This record gives sequence, C-alpha cells and structure tokens, in this order.
Amino acid sequence: MIAETLIGRGDRAFAYYEQINPAAKNDRIEVYESEPYVYPQNILGDEHPQFGLARNGWLTGTASWAYQAGVQYILGVRPTYTGLEIDPCLPAAWEGFRMRRVFRGATYEIEVRNPRHVCRGVKLMLVDGSPVAGKVAPIFADAGTHRVEVELG
Repeated sequence: MIAETLIGRGDRAFAYYEQINPAAKNDRIEVYESEPYVYPQNILGDEHPQFGLARNGWLTGTASWAYQAGVQYILGVRPTYTGLEIDPCLPAAWEGFRMRRVFRGATYEIEVRNPRHVCRGVKLMLVDGSPVAGKVAPIFADAGTHRVEVELG
C-alpha cells in the first residue's frame, strides 16, 4: 500500500487497503469467522478446503502498519521535523476528506478537496486562510486549533 502511494497510484493503494481490511469481510462472515476489528495472521488460500477462513487473530502487527498506510500515506498526513506534511494519494473517485489531527500540542482541522479527481498532487495549501508554499503546515506553539485546507489538482 505504501509503495503504491509513493508512485502515485491511489486507486491501487486503497484497493489493497480494502482487501486486508477486516471490516470489509463482514458480508462473508460465515466463511471468514473472525472479528471485524482484528487483522488475522493469515487467511486460508483457494487451495485449502476452508478457503477464506481467517486464522490467528491478535498475533500480528498488521494493525499498526495498516494505520500508517491509511493515515500517513493514503490520507497523506505525516508528522515531520518541520511541521505536518499533507500529501494525500487518494482513489481518484474521492471528492476529498476531513480529519482532525493533534500534532505537538496544536489541533489541525484538515480538509482535503479533490475537484479534479486526481490520485495525487497538492495544488494549493492554506493554513488559517493564508497560502503556504509546499505541503507542510507549520508547527504551532499556541496549543490552539488551526484550519488547513488542501486542494489537489
């Protein structure tokens, strides 16, 4: 998933994310047989008589990697030394998203718009109404709430 975002393929990155998302398996729970909030260690393949059965939940580090892939790479909100980088790689069909992120004591209310339905490419970033060069929202020492608007294109 992360590699797909690094080369700008948001549709494929999100498709992979959905393929391993436990909650996406609820429509076939009678086969999957695992909790919808747990990443299993493995799912039996099509050569096995119990194809699709999830095994060994709670024994994997997949949840932390899925979080990193989803938030820091697909949504593209990553902490850096100089600020909060916002560089999404989304499915082209998405109109955008909103999220709230606390970073170094300040709250960032982030809105990403995708009017041109691209997978990647920050066209414009505003922080508290002012344009910012690049893709990094600055660090704020005031512990306040700051609005970040990003347009892809």
